[in-house]
Amino acid sequence: MKKLCLSHVKDIDGVSSAALVRAATGCEFRLTDYDTLFDELDNLPRDLEELYICDLGTDQSRFGRFSETLRRLSDKLRVTYIDHHYISPEDRVTLKRLPIELVHNVNECAGMLTYLHFKESLPEEAKMVALYAAVTDYMDGSRNGKRMMETYDRHFILLESTLLSYALAMEGKDPEYPRMLVEKLSKMRLPHQIEGVPQAAVAEAEVIARLAKKVKKEGKKLQGVAYVETKQGSTGSVAKLLLGAFGVPVGVAFKKKPGGRVEMSLRCTSETGVHLGKAIGAIAQEYGGSGGGHAKAAGCTVPTKDVVAVIRELDRVVTEHSGDT
Repeated sequence: MKKLCLSHVKDIDGVSSAALVRAATGCEFRLTDYDTLFDELDNLPRDLEELYICDLGTDQSRFGRFSETLRRLSDKLRVTYIDHHYISPEDRVTLKRLPIELVHNVNECAGMLTYLHFKESLPEEAKMVALYAAVTDYMDGSRNGKRMMETYDRHFILLESTLLSYALAMEGKDPEYPRMLVEKLSKMRLPHQIEGVPQAAVAEAEVIARLAKKVKKEGKKLQGVAYVETKQGSTGSVAKLLLGAFGVPVGVAFKKKPGGRVEMSLRCTSETGVHLGKAIGAIAQEYGGSGGGHAKAAGCTVPTKDVVAVIRELDRVVTEHSGDT
């Protein structure tokens, strides 16, 4: 194996990024998550010459290990890191000093950054793959996303993006399903033409419709945060439902994981006065967890015993900054 792409497994931004790298370079790919990223980096193929890491940001507590791993790998192979998660100014300087190719911009999604980086090696249809990533990561209003969307039928792109996102949410527990999507997208197949995707998306739409009622019944509201425990694969969708159900600026959905830990997803409205990624990253670290993300969408993993304490601390921060926008 000469070239390999490691990309995020849980959303269309990561899936699209992997598809674009594969289309441009012909590389092999592996889909992983934040919790398993270091396992992948520690077990790379011995004959690897080029490594692409996409949409896999790391929080402050693990940045030292991440940067040291990249430094070590760059001694033996060519490393390209494409990401849009928040990086502190100090950590960004550290990354720029490494002998790697850094493609980082918090104002674009990873899929768009990947497309722009490999643009000359991609077919015209690859723009749509980048837009699927932008739409599903709520970043189609970016400079490049907006300009690119103007050259397509917006409703068509929104439909294809939603089909992909809902299908992944419904079938993503099968590790081969995200891989299948990467393969098809790398060949520029339209989502509605991929076998099973429309049906899976409709099934997920039914789930979302039922969840809207369940979230209203089972969710709990604090001052600025509403939260609920769920078993759904797409905790981000549940967090979004909380915003409408309780009229709060921040919604938090969490589910239990093996090993006494909880995975949390956070979503917020445009009126929220805090950067969710920065806020939850700092709070999770205080409780022995890890987290981070974007201004309006973030996540973390914390010990199960501390989940309510973490949410209450987040509520305190959100309430203190209400009206800061």
